[in-house]
Amino acid sequence: MNFDQLIRFAVDQNASDLHFQTGAAPLLRINGQIRTVESPPLTGDQLRQFVLGLRPGMTPEDFDRAIIRGLDFSHFMPGLSRFRVNVYSHLGSPAMVMRVIKLKIRTIEELQLPPVLKDIALSHRGLTLVTGTTGSGKSTTLAAMIDLINNSYRCKIITIEDPVEFLHINQKALISQVEVGLDTPAFEHGLRQALRQDPDVILVGELRDSETMRMALRAADTGHQVFATVHSSNASQTIERILAMVPPEERRISTSQLASSLEAVISQRLAVTLDGKRRPVMEILRGGPVTLKLINENRLADLSDYIAGREGGMQRFDQHLLELYNQKVISGTEAMKHATNPEAVALGLRGIRQAGVN
Repeated sequence: MNFDQLIRFAVDQNASDLHFQTGAAPLLRINGQIRTVESPPLTGDQLRQFVLGLRPGMTPEDFDRAIIRGLDFSHFMPGLSRFRVNVYSHLGSPAMVMRVIKLKIRTIEELQLPPVLKDIALSHRGLTLVTGTTGSGKSTTLAAMIDLINNSYRCKIITIEDPVEFLHINQKALISQVEVGLDTPAFEHGLRQALRQDPDVILVGELRDSETMRMALRAADTGHQVFATVHSSNASQTIERILAMVPPEERRISTSQLASSLEAVISQRLAVTLDGKRRPVMEILRGGPVTLKLINENRLADLSDYIAGREGGMQRFDQHLLELYNQKVISGTEAMKHATNPEAVALGLRGIRQAGVN
């Protein structure tokens, strides 16, 4: 198996992921679809030797111990791409997924993201949460927003990631990129150190635990601009998930901090377009007096109706889906597939207006 040749082929084909598993031929994910590579099944020894070649200094014994818990790292092929790598155990044998990270950071315009993301990125304040499932493009969106800041004004940006994906080159900003496991033992430790390094902007790759979340809220509450990702499906669920991390005795203070510091919640899904590519579909909640009031009063169910008013560039998933359908970007089937309220979207597809959808 010529892994190098296969990886180059995958990047040329614009694959998002490469899958390697003992006993199976390699697979590529292209435009969201899994494609099989014509190749003999991989052996465990082939995979083990390939990973050991990527991790100088790792012994076979280290490898066997590491994959039981999962091994995460980044890999760089100069002139080609970066990769986020996860190695794991499958029925006692090694398996691996490589996520392709493009070397060029695409702009908000190139990604065809809603223009309001520029306003959010350049707000100089508050907490912005980018949410969605794994593989929904959260890191790509965040990279575009950080790149816009980098090219817009002089500041200090610190990113804390596991692993570092997109590499930023200093433009107007000074950017420090901290990798968990290489530069810091954990997100919480990296964030604690970052607050001592005179940052203006902090990106936390993921809010995984209550301590990291509390520190991110504190940083935003004290004037820093903070970006972070959360695994959640929409804006109201994101608020619920954040507050659920907090012990009950601290929830009142954390709720107040979140309500007052929230700049935006950007929830993202990827839809397949009519030309076979993928396009982000977004739900966007903006911070402000109404959002503050709804969060403080625990009226999270009312956030969806507020978003539907589209004030300040806000939008619901279903509104964005119908826009893309009417622009002949996606099919009606694809709109229904990603709809939050399929019945309302079905009416919209037939041209029947319903409150909160059109």
